[in-house]
Amino acid sequence: MAHPKKRKSKSKTLQRRNSKKINIINLYKDKLSKQIHVYHRGILIDKTIFYKGRVFKIK
Repeated sequence: MAHPKKRKSKSKTLQRRNSKKINIINLYKDKLSKQIHVYHRGILIDKTIFYKGRVFKIK
């Protein structure tokens, strides 16, 4: 079982964890429904799924 040779301080651990940044989510404004949602995902409005500016499926 692997063990670290020396103990890492709390500040070094926090610096390492802080270096990972959050990715920016691509947002998209739908042409038909005028709603903002995640890119390449359909949006559900009143039992109707909109995708790429057109009605994809009606439930």
